[in-house]
Amino acid sequence: MTIATLGLVSCIPGILVGILVDQTFSSILTRIASEKMGAIEVIQTPTTILFTAVSVVGIAVLGAFGPARTAVKVPATEAIREMSLSIRRMSLTRWGLGALWSLICAAQLFLAFTIQPQKIDDGLPAGGGQAMLAAILISILSVIIAPALVPGLLKVWSLPLVHLGGPWLVARRSTSWRASLSGSAVALLGLGFSFTAALMTNLYTTESVVASAHLPNKINQLDTLVMIAILGLIALLGAIAVVAMTSRSRQREFAILRCGGSTIKQIRAQAVIESLLYTCTALLLSSVPLIVTAVGEALFFHKAGLDFLPDPAIGPLMVVASVSFISLSIVLLAPVKKAYSAPIGHTLANE
Repeated sequence: MTIATLGLVSCIPGILVGILVDQTFSSILTRIASEKMGAIEVIQTPTTILFTAVSVVGIAVLGAFGPARTAVKVPATEAIREMSLSIRRMSLTRWGLGALWSLICAAQLFLAFTIQPQKIDDGLPAGGGQAMLAAILISILSVIIAPALVPGLLKVWSLPLVHLGGPWLVARRSTSWRASLSGSAVALLGLGFSFTAALMTNLYTTESVVASAHLPNKINQLDTLVMIAILGLIALLGAIAVVAMTSRSRQREFAILRCGGSTIKQIRAQAVIESLLYTCTALLLSSVPLIVTAVGEALFFHKAGLDFLPDPAIGPLMVVASVSFISLSIVLLAPVKKAYSAPIGHTLANE
């Protein structure tokens, strides 16, 4: 009952924001669809809002059921002990959902690379975009299996950084210790990066083919950029919120580092490196959707007799990654000065 009440209350501001965002999304999507299907009208009804509220509450209840069931089974003496943030296992339900979603991704990938172009429509073959859809599905899969995927991926690719020592070593161990939180943050960043990679690569590849074949088509870039901005901002805010949740545990970590003789400059360097680790891991996750979209869409046009011109949108992806890196660095650097000036004994005693 408590979870249902919290879910109902918390969904109200989300619905209000969603209504504002929905206007932009609906106008873009209807404009794109109307070019192929004619005039389309989208109306926001009270039934839609009610369905959204019920869905949010239902998701909140389902999401809290597993942890609540586990908490009931934990003895009181064990519950009050400090648990390592790295301990987080995927539930059987999540594994099942991941397996089912993997099958969906495999089916969409098969369709994307085997589909034959339809009749030529204004110079471009109809039926494209399947590779982009497959890339988006893959990016969602990475979020579903993030607790199992992200910590291992982060540890593997960042292993050479251990030899650099100093803040690099501490930052890597810090992100590994916070595997569950880092997994959530990286998954959200990866989702935003993947959407950027898929949408912009589809746009760039189409533009390259149109320019090469001297077709009369005009590609609307504004709609794609607006969608990327909204989706990227949502993912970035989610990642920032997850990272900000660790501020209390970081105070204790900074106090221990100060006991070891770390300077404020070294602690700041650690925070920046940790942001870099999050961002680079998210970039690795987005590389798969980037490649799938570039190769798949270029192959589709090639089947229609056009040039094979995969054009991965590396530039926009790096811009989004840079903005995310700076934002995460600001969030992680914010508590450093205060934590460094606080008495060590007082900080450790409070923790």
